[in-house]
Amino acid sequence: MKKVLTAALLCAVSSFAAWDYFPVIENGKGEAKLEFSSSRQAYDASGDFGFKIRYSPLENLEIMSKFEGLGTISGEGNHIIGARYQIIPMLSAGVDIGLPIPAPVWNFTPSIQFSMPFSEALVLGSNVAFTIPMENAETEYTDFMSLSAGIELDFTIGQSMLWVAFDIETGIGEDSADNKAKDAGRGLGFTPAVGYVASIGSLSLGTSVAFSLGEDAGNDPVRTTIGIDASVKF
Repeated sequence: MKKVLTAALLCAVSSFAAWDYFPVIENGKGEAKLEFSSSRQAYDASGDFGFKIRYSPLENLEIMSKFEGLGTISGEGNHIIGARYQIIPMLSAGVDIGLPIPAPVWNFTPSIQFSMPFSEALVLGSNVAFTIPMENAETEYTDFMSLSAGIELDFTIGQSMLWVAFDIETGIGEDSADNKAKDAGRGLGFTPAVGYVASIGSLSLGTSVAFSLGEDAGNDPVRTTIGIDASVKF
């Protein structure tokens, strides 16, 4: 049973959409991914890009580096490095560190991931993360903390994979601004999404659409985001 479980999880790892919702990659393997997204909310439109790379230098350990764009959609604007460790086949834990580049803010995000295969074709992945921002070195402003959780279901047939996901996020605590606008965007937000990935050898191409909901999270009206990505395994 353990061998079947491990094989099914590794099968899912070969083509999943979210890196941190599923087990770490095999020892000595790596992957690089380039993403572009276009977003619209009412009459406002914007675009963003991101780049990720990860590698497993040791058994059950994965290290990662990513840049999540300029903040036009993601709101991050920081270069991030991180590591995850596979505790058991279905459970891993990790931490991401947001470097003050280019935004002058450090942040720390510990997380835990749980995944489970229902069959060789159908796999469930999930993640819970808690982000702790530090003080902005330029403005001396500290943003509120945030708690996020997500779930993703992958269905794979041959070299094609269809995935559906649902993420939630909310602000926790208070920021350091003494004004009425300090709570803007910190409410509960919901993001359902669906996507498709096609793999050809070590190359995978994907596309997705996501809908961000929640008035208190700044998603009134609904924000629609369409993304495309390409990844290569090495």
